[in-house]
Amino acid sequence: MTTDEIQNIIDKAYPNIQKYYGKGSLDFPKIELHKDIYARLSGDEEQSGEHSSTTKAQYDEDTNVIYIYYPNIINEEDVIRSIIHEYTHYKQDHKLFKQYRQMYSYNENPIEIEAHKNEEDWQLFI
Repeated sequence: MTTDEIQNIIDKAYPNIQKYYGKGSLDFPKIELHKDIYARLSGDEEQSGEHSSTTKAQYDEDTNVIYIYYPNIINEEDVIRSIIHEYTHYKQDHKLFKQYRQMYSYNENPIEIEAHKNEEDWQLFI
């Protein structure tokens, strides 16, 4: 998908996702499109690493931004699921999030389980 196609889906779906799930303790997060997680973190657009081809999105509580890694997005469902998943993290208790990361594997983490469950609502936003 092109960045324009992804942005069009974000522009259409994100306001409805915000309304449906409500506001968290912080302002609504912005959404930014990036080529690669390593490129974004390093500031060098040529950087890549082991998660470059698998990471679709990420919520950063410090910046209150949802990052979408556009090369890994294949269709509208991917875009919407990614936003819902990361928006769920925005709404969650960030102290618990840090504790649970130390206590559980990714697949057993209650925070991740909730985010994956919410992704199933994706068709509400097409």
